[in-house]
Amino acid sequence: MEKDIDTKLYNEYLNGEKEAFEILYNKYKNKIKYFVFNIVKDYEKAEDITQDVFLYVLEHKLREGYSFKYYIFLVAKSRALNYKNMEKRRTDINEKYLFKEAENKKQDIVDIIEKEENKKKIIEAINELDDKYKNAIYLVKIEGLSYKETSQILGISLSNIKVLIHRGKKELRKILLKKGLNQMNNVAKVLLVILCTTLLLSGIVYAGVLIYKNLNKNHNVTFNPTYQSTLDEHTVNNLWIGTLDLAWKDLEEKVGGRIELEENIDIANELNNSSFSKEMLDENDYTINVTRTVTNGYNIETKLNKNLNFLYSFDNFNNDYNYTFGKDGNDYIKYFGINNASKEELNQNVEVLFYNGNNDFAVLLNTKEGDKIILYRTDENKSFNEYYEDIKNKKDNYNGSTTFEENDELLVPYVNVNGTVAYNELVDKIIKNTNGMYISNVIQDVNFNLNESGCNMQSHATMTTEYLSVGSRYFWFRDTFIIFMKEGNSNMPYFALKVDNQDILEKKDESDEPKIVDSTVIAPENYKKYLQGGEYKFFEDENYEYYYPSHKTEVVEVFFKNGDIMTVEDALKEGKITIELLDKYGVEYKKIPKQ
Repeated sequence: MEKDIDTKLYNEYLNGEKEAFEILYNKYKNKIKYFVFNIVKDYEKAEDITQDVFLYVLEHKLREGYSFKYYIFLVAKSRALNYKNMEKRRTDINEKYLFKEAENKKQDIVDIIEKEENKKKIIEAINELDDKYKNAIYLVKIEGLSYKETSQILGISLSNIKVLIHRGKKELRKILLKKGLNQMNNVAKVLLVILCTTLLLSGIVYAGVLIYKNLNKNHNVTFNPTYQSTLDEHTVNNLWIGTLDLAWKDLEEKVGGRIELEENIDIANELNNSSFSKEMLDENDYTINVTRTVTNGYNIETKLNKNLNFLYSFDNFNNDYNYTFGKDGNDYIKYFGINNASKEELNQNVEVLFYNGNNDFAVLLNTKEGDKIILYRTDENKSFNEYYEDIKNKKDNYNGSTTFEENDELLVPYVNVNGTVAYNELVDKIIKNTNGMYISNVIQDVNFNLNESGCNMQSHATMTTEYLSVGSRYFWFRDTFIIFMKEGNSNMPYFALKVDNQDILEKKDESDEPKIVDSTVIAPENYKKYLQGGEYKFFEDENYEYYYPSHKTEVVEVFFKNGDIMTVEDALKEGKITIELLDKYGVEYKKIPKQ
């Protein structure tokens, strides 16, 4: 489906529909930026290079046989390496590191979590990998490109791509196990559940890619589908915020009812069943802005903002305590709160909901704005809804003092969450009964912090839909259809066929013909040295000699179906291809008759 839509939009752009390329740009800009950043390690430069990539693609027609995704990642790699003044491809890894057959029998934790709902975990771990593994794993495991396409994009042999993927997965396994993703690890995580009750913080676990605007300040967080969803015991720092719910429900109003996708996507079902709505918020704290897109779809932007201040600022304990957080915490954490040296007026900030021992208690923090912030200490794994019900039940059954008293102490860590999430599992999914409307972009960001002064939160969600064409209708018989045959003036057909299975359809045989890639055409700025010098004779037969216009034989390569890659010169000399293949791919050469 993705390739069909990309190809269709690109062809419409070539046919003069400039708006079609805008859709492709919005779909891929963050993906390309993330990929480029992994190479250049400079966020601002990654943004600049991303713009250059799209300008190049606008000016240079997609080569035959290339998918748009493959082509744009190939150009992005070229531009990123050009920035770093890299003239050589990365050093190949020795074949001896290929994995042993015995290791294949182990259940690979990466494969276990490759389901859509867990791609977020892979992204987090990928960000911690060594650079030599990072983009190979990202392109294959997240973007879904083939090993061969990844090999061509990164300029690394197919065999070495396999090595990088294998070794990278081994490193990922170590990282993921440290994060508690071993399915045998049932040790409960310590959760500090922060419920801003009038805010209803929310988000989605099914995140595809995290693009951070400030990498040094973003903290890892797992976005949860809905307020009612059970939290995963193997993840920590779960978050839910309602900006995407607002956008989803607004789209429901636009399409006239529940959003049913042609594919069964868990996140869509979760959003459809969500009980959150704008009626639960003060109208001054959120905005919903809707505009029409170039294909007459919808671009829905929702924002939710809260700036809360405690009645009195709590004491800052940074210089008083050196405490870690959780059973496995190693770093000293910043804390604020109340101790026996604090001013008595600070006690007015706090109401005790219940106290059932050191591991089961909850307090309510008052703010000047009237909003309440509840902190609940627990080791259980439930939904946010169930947590909140527990708080209410325990409060009702609590007979102790609800006043924060002179000998009581409060210790709360500073919390800082800042990130952007793209929900790729929804992208390119067609909405039923809408004449071809599909979801083209879903992004949500959140900035939340809790400190001694109060609680601040800003969140922004964007959801964009498009139609499959710019002013066209698509009669694609790609699923069950009926064929009738009748004579021109007859009211009754003489033939009928229902086609609902591919068994009677002709299969498209994949060609065994190899493909040629001339890197000097794709990225001449990276291969200047091969474009210099005089003509180079790369082949001869009984009647002719064949010359490149420059010494570029090393970078005009043939890619075979079995994964082998070799130069055109070697392939011709070994008889694996004929000169006609160069003509098919438009390779520039000169043919001189022998005397």
